Amino acid sequence: MATDLYRHGLTGPLLKKPLFQSAVRWGLLFLLVAGVVIGWGRETLPGVADPFPLIYTHASTLLFWVVWFMGLVLLVPLLGRAWCGVCPLGFISERLGRIGFNIAPSPGWTAKLGILVVFSVGAAAAIFFDAHKSPQMTALLIAGMTGLTVVSALVWRRAFFCSHLCPVGLTLGIYGRFSPVKIASHDPEQCSRCTTKGCVARKSSWKRWDAGSLVVHKKVYESGCPVALYPPKMDGSQCLLCMECVRNCPEGNLGVFYGKRTSVEGLEPVAVLLLVSLGGLVSLALVRTWPDLGNGLTPTAYPPVWLWALWLGFLLPAFAVFAGPLVDLFSNAVKGREEEPPEIGSDPERAMKAANREGFWGRAARMVAPLAGPVLGGHLALALVKLNAKVTFVPYIFYDPFGESTYMAINVAKTLTSPDLLIPLEILRYVAPVLLLGGIALGIFDARRFWRGRGIAVVAGWGGFIWFTALYGATLIHWLFAGR
Repeated sequence: MATDLYRHGLTGPLLKKPLFQSAVRWGLLFLLVAGVVIGWGRETLPGVADPFPLIYTHASTLLFWVVWFMGLVLLVPLLGRAWCGVCPLGFISERLGRIGFNIAPSPGWTAKLGILVVFSVGAAAAIFFDAHKSPQMTALLIAGMTGLTVVSALVWRRAFFCSHLCPVGLTLGIYGRFSPVKIASHDPEQCSRCTTKGCVARKSSWKRWDAGSLVVHKKVYESGCPVALYPPKMDGSQCLLCMECVRNCPEGNLGVFYGKRTSVEGLEPVAVLLLVSLGGLVSLALVRTWPDLGNGLTPTAYPPVWLWALWLGFLLPAFAVFAGPLVDLFSNAVKGREEEPPEIGSDPERAMKAANREGFWGRAARMVAPLAGPVLGGHLALALVKLNAKVTFVPYIFYDPFGESTYMAINVAKTLTSPDLLIPLEILRYVAPVLLLGGIALGIFDARRFWRGRGIAVVAGWGGFIWFTALYGATLIHWLFAGR
């Protein structure tokens, strides 16, 4: 039975008041700016041979790449896209979008390909330039993302960055589709009778600014869904959980339900493409713990970094993801399908287009969706291991946010011991595989829904599913149990 958190006695008072949400957003925005300031210019230490000595002792790299990045993955199965509701970049995008030029983005999913570009830049920075090890590179990435958010908010309509440029939001949408958090109506019939759509409607007004002889008139916008979704008909995985619609519903008919699955829809095309990248990213991270396996999977022994990344991080995951929809498309083209004959006088070409309207991306939406399960499971296991090993450095940053003294005390003067694991390895060895198995189980549950009646394409779909499952399982076990 789903519980409406908006009406619950404990959570309701916090969710109903925008003040709490705004306070969290401003606090996170402060941390974002602080991360840029203290990370700028911090790279190496004099007399230290290690090129990245501050990877885990500096506040910017530790909080951004370990606590936030890995912690977010671990929380998404429980909280869905709750982060989007307090994200400082989303806050900037939403606020500045109210006073910007308000240009409508191009329709269709191709307008969201900027998400893949931003993801690729971040992944390349980490893989080829070790951005995750450098406070300077981390500060540059954060500053670049903030600048992109500001520019996009001032140019395009609503929270353009959140819906068309942010890879983190789409990643949370892919993984969060399994989560139990969803905004929905108490009475769907009441929503169908509503004519005002007050929950998502944007209110506008004209404002004037005077600066001496300069007078500016501008149309500004208030309220409304920042990504233009309508709750009764939306795919829950695209919802930012910003609470605007719930607070603005004139009838109080909307709620934040915990216990309802976020989404049972297929994946949109850009989400399918991002899932390839996510599967590759997790594959690269896990295979790095077993170099011999990585060398065996690549075309040449001891491949250069670019070939390693291309082969394991893109080509093999792409083959595993697209095998199912491609086989489904070609098998349908070869055997055709039974249907009623067209009416006399109808256009045969039009009838044929209607019969094949699902197309490749329509098939991919259903065939690829179950693969999000094992990719999520692998990412959860990886995040837990990484977070468990390094989160214990957090207390040190309160005394030394720049990390220099901490590094010298641990590695040079030996006056400080390196922190232990948060969870003992004897326990972690079994908890991490359980997370992987949980993701696999979610994927199997989706496969029963989406792959029913898909014929031979199901075999190709299971091939991709088994590829991710076997690769993540084997590398994880080798990593955690090697030398036992």
